[in-house]
Amino acid sequence: MAASSTAASSSPTAINRCDVIPNCHHVLNMKLTIHGLLDFLEVSENVTSLFMALEALWTWDMCRGLDIMYSPLINSRLKGIIKKRSWSLVPSNMLERFSFTSIRNLSSVLPSCVKNTDGCDCIFINGERMTGIKFPIIMNRSTELRFCFEHPSIKSCNLPGKCGFILQVVPGGSTFGKIRLCTKGEDYRHQKAAEFEVHFHEQIRAEKMHVFFCTGIGLLKNQSDMIIPISWLSSSCNTGQNTVPVGNSQLFTRKLGSQGSGYFTVMYEI
Repeated sequence: MAASSTAASSSPTAINRCDVIPNCHHVLNMKLTIHGLLDFLEVSENVTSLFMALEALWTWDMCRGLDIMYSPLINSRLKGIIKKRSWSLVPSNMLERFSFTSIRNLSSVLPSCVKNTDGCDCIFINGERMTGIKFPIIMNRSTELRFCFEHPSIKSCNLPGKCGFILQVVPGGSTFGKIRLCTKGEDYRHQKAAEFEVHFHEQIRAEKMHVFFCTGIGLLKNQSDMIIPISWLSSSCNTGQNTVPVGNSQLFTRKLGSQGSGYFTVMYEI
């Protein structure tokens, strides 16, 4: 994925809400107990999928520095929430890519969380790996992210360039940035400096997307790149001296590893 950046604006940019990627820029109360967190996941309108719930557990775990091992009672509670909210299950190979042992172990202790990759009702669209620029920097300045994607409903296309879309990071001022889907023609007219050009089809919808970041800090040799959830990075994290967004905290930076670079992935519901 080619990434081109412009200077960050001095004030937050207004966004058309229908184009905002729905899983980004949410806030979680890090002072909740594990049972309080489960209560929140059971009823919150902001938690729209099982994957977002798992990302909340990951973010809460990281900020509290626990890497807890979930008890049978907690696993049973989570199973009940999944059933109550009619969430789609997560592909089994996705849980293995979380950096916390506790989250990865859910695939074995709670089979109802996962399903086989075969027959999956989503497509994973990987962008190109970005080097020399760290994730927190990307999310705190205006950045364009290009993805190649042939929507299943498009049977034939003769337009120049590649089918795909552009996501734009919109700086959030003192909070963490939002990500929006570019849907207007002018968004796609100035790509000459990019490694490749993409054009947009209106069948591609922001509400079908779930975005996360991947970084190559696998814990085991030949392990897939690790998933870095971004849904809850606007939450406040107490660092001992001050309170900052999770995405700007040293705790999060350590999770990214020494390089902090990688690529974005879009999980697209079909």
